[in-house]
Amino acid sequence: MKFSFSHFEFDCVNLVLTNNGKVFSLNEKPAKLLALLLMESERIHSKDEILEAVWPGRTVTNQVVFQSIGHLRALFGDDAIKTFSRKGYQWQLPLTPVTQDNIAQSNQAASEDKTSLQDAPSHNDSLSEPATNKVTSKSKAVWPVAAAALLGLLAGVYFLV
Repeated sequence: MKFSFSHFEFDCVNLVLTNNGKVFSLNEKPAKLLALLLMESERIHSKDEILEAVWPGRTVTNQVVFQSIGHLRALFGDDAIKTFSRKGYQWQLPLTPVTQDNIAQSNQAASEDKTSLQDAPSHNDSLSEPATNKVTSKSKAVWPVAAAALLGLLAGVYFLV
């Protein structure tokens, strides 16, 4: 099953995360945890349940759960996963299941947008900046999230080694 949230899409079966259509690297354990949280987003998942689902048959400390939750929060924001004291964790961001109908509609909309851009009149105003030099506020916002995610992943690798 695939889910869409914010500007991300996650395939819970293949554990593949995409960000605006581009594959985003996510370690196996945080990806399995994300799949668990998304597949049953209405439930509060206890640490024991998470340990059994993500690290089955292995003896690991609760710290690995905290680290994986931290990785996901660094990537998706602190509001993505809520901690319920002595109960567990629950996914909080609105989810949309991705179906073949969603994909077909998205592809059709993208095709229509491309056609409308091709039909738009061209303006050769010497005062306007070329589109390649423009930095949008949306692209500026991606860097802090990407940097936090990278630091979280590196910290996870350090602690797991």
